[in-house]
Amino acid sequence: MRARIDRRALVRRHDPHLTGADDAVLSVGNGGFAAGVDRTGTQTFAGPGSDETRINTLAEWGWHTLPTDPPAPWESLLRRYDSPRGPAAYMDLEGGTEHPEPAAAWFRENPHKVSLLRFALAEAGTGATPAADDITDAAQHLDLWSGTIRSTFRYRGRPCTVTTTCDPVHDALALTIDAPGLDLVLTFPYGSPGWELAADWTAPSAHTTAVAGGRIGRRLDDLEYDVLVHGAEPRSTGAHAVRLAPPAGGAALDVVLELLPRAVPAVSLDESAPGPLPEPSGVGVRERAARFWAEHWESTGALDLGATEDPRAHELERRAVLSRYLQRVHAAGVLPPAETGLLANSWRGKFHLEMHWWHAAHFALWGDAGSLRRGLGFYAAALPGARATARAQGCRGARWPKQIGPDLREAPSDIGPFLLWQQPHPIHLAELVRRADPSAADDPLLHELVEQTALCLQDLLRADGERSGLGPPLIGAQERHVADRHRLQDPAFELAYVTWALRVADRWRHRRGARDAGELTAVAARIHSPLTADGTLRSFRDGPAMDRSDHPSHLLAYGMVPPTGTIPAAAAAAALEDVLAGWDWESTWGWDYPALAMTAARLQRPRTAVDALLLPTVKNRCDGAGHFPQRPGLPAYLPANGGTLIALALMSAGWDDGPRTPGLPADWRARHEGILPLPAH
Repeated sequence: MRARIDRRALVRRHDPHLTGADDAVLSVGNGGFAAGVDRTGTQTFAGPGSDETRINTLAEWGWHTLPTDPPAPWESLLRRYDSPRGPAAYMDLEGGTEHPEPAAAWFRENPHKVSLLRFALAEAGTGATPAADDITDAAQHLDLWSGTIRSTFRYRGRPCTVTTTCDPVHDALALTIDAPGLDLVLTFPYGSPGWELAADWTAPSAHTTAVAGGRIGRRLDDLEYDVLVHGAEPRSTGAHAVRLAPPAGGAALDVVLELLPRAVPAVSLDESAPGPLPEPSGVGVRERAARFWAEHWESTGALDLGATEDPRAHELERRAVLSRYLQRVHAAGVLPPAETGLLANSWRGKFHLEMHWWHAAHFALWGDAGSLRRGLGFYAAALPGARATARAQGCRGARWPKQIGPDLREAPSDIGPFLLWQQPHPIHLAELVRRADPSAADDPLLHELVEQTALCLQDLLRADGERSGLGPPLIGAQERHVADRHRLQDPAFELAYVTWALRVADRWRHRRGARDAGELTAVAARIHSPLTADGTLRSFRDGPAMDRSDHPSHLLAYGMVPPTGTIPAAAAAAALEDVLAGWDWESTWGWDYPALAMTAARLQRPRTAVDALLLPTVKNRCDGAGHFPQRPGLPAYLPANGGTLIALALMSAGWDDGPRTPGLPADWRARHEGILPLPAH
């Protein structure tokens, strides 16, 4: 009998160790609350005057809306397009993103996620921020097994140590600061409607900060919350600045900052608040975090590639371990995450539901189905709006938006409302939950989500003689040919995905004994094959020439989507080879490389899968903290982390009744535990 994988050794060989020369940002969090830190273990070198956007304190409930009325009602932004079902209303964006009309700009900008506080070191006595040159010999270690960051440095030659930990359940940070000559100062910003900004430090009169004993009360228009300070006495030193001095006698400052929302403009969060800390001390937070992370690593999936000396195996293992940590820190709450998680704002912190599969599917595959199931509750809150959208587009069921915030209003866009590939995601995610947790088969919420999603998919189909197709209007996942959205139809990936999703939804009908069971399978059988007339897999079955940039999304039709019998393996292999032979890699995104690897794994081409997952491109670089920077303004990209985990699950555990490790070289002698296979069909 083979010995169990040594989880502690596996995880700890990938603990990040960073120096002052590294550009990566470490973070701690619990899935719905997180904080990033600089080399001091605090947020000293972020804030006013800094262009650093990755260092924030963000929470799922931390949303802010500017106290101005929208110039026009949200409904006034709906535009009618001709569709096979008659006139259909879409939340279009006239003028595009560069010149949106005022009402559209308002609804794109509001609500926006806001950084809730900045905790920074300051010179004792003067309160001044240390100069960067005053901090030398900086080194950091993130202990993944306990979820604690230990930062060491010298301040004007004096040794300093800071430990930073987040409570695994409560929105609380524990900081131990042994830094002679330095105090801890908390500062508080206003919310910013900027695309990537989580803080506005230029509007001190627009919000209030009030200190009363150990409680700091905050109010930003519609957002109100408290910061409870445990272990130190807060003293106001400015309109939005609070000083926490270390104890007398040179002892270290051991403080807990606990954040509690009072009035929040977010949905479906009221019942999720865990209440006050049971033991509000640094020791208590660190002990709870250590127990949580040790149990997390021991009880969920593991992939051990340590039997080979191939450096590619070590790098894939590193990416897997760090991605699992980051996804649990930034993307395991009750709302879908932003593409940058809780590290930074992107698209003002709003959720992109076409990315939700990439953010969340891996949880079910790697033994943490509870985190996926927790996030699916959002769809119940969004269901009334999705039904209204479906009706406005001539459909039954629920039409899921692309970009949405906690106000449950679709954001105006000239692309998002016309995307279709987010629509099958609730069916796919529900199916993964059911496979991981059989009790989910009896969950009425999941049955409702699957059914309402499938009804809309069925009605979105276009009659085309004896067959059925998709669109117009429509924009494919590749997000090219935007100007032609009024006439685009039949993107290959979407045809395959809708076919598969309707079959799965029909199996859910069979399980509950529905009278119309069998109907969706028959509907799926009439959908056009994704292939062109000459049997080629390209972006569109019949449409514009393939644009060799952005996402090679047609490959998802034989990878992310299990083979449906409509695409021969030879056609998928030819499409994969064609993409690898020449693509504009600079225009791709981080999840494109896992997409390539999944297609290669389905074709049982392990070395191609490994090479694809590690393609040396700008968008596929994984930094020392595990993040995939994409471009200026997008310094992290969690769909790449989630996609890496999904691809590695397929490459290692394969699919139902399929080959062993179909996407990993046999001579690597890969071992995995607790990773589930993906659906075979």
